[in-house]
Amino acid sequence: MRRYGRIFVSLALLLYGLIRIGVGSLLFGQEVGWLNLPAFQGPIEDIGGFLDRSADKQIVPVSVAGYLGYIALMGLVLAVGAIGSLRNRSFGLTFIGLFLVMYALLFINFQTINPKILHLAACAILFGLLLWLNRTHRGTA
Repeated sequence: MRRYGRIFVSLALLLYGLIRIGVGSLLFGQEVGWLNLPAFQGPIEDIGGFLDRSADKQIVPVSVAGYLGYIALMGLVLAVGAIGSLRNRSFGLTFIGLFLVMYALLFINFQTINPKILHLAACAILFGLLLWLNRTHRGTA
């Protein structure tokens, strides 16, 4: 039963990682001129507005393209971690943990808390659950 729990949690994290890769990459493509889809212009403007409003608080200043590239990279790190977890590889949990650190660094860099902290909290809970399931799966508890 714990095996199915590990698979479910890993698949949920993989799906979230793929969404971040897709959204980050598509919006990045729009920002750098590779795509021209009117539906993406609003989110790009929203991100630009957020970055402008937080410019004086940012520890490391980022552009819209840099932010979107970072979002896609976070998704890639999470997806690699989830695949590693599904394949029961030790790097899987490391990459998922790295994703959580990368996510937390966004809040630190912008020195703000917003509703997206709930995404970070949910991922942290899933990561904790995965750690617990892996530990009990290996017979150490």
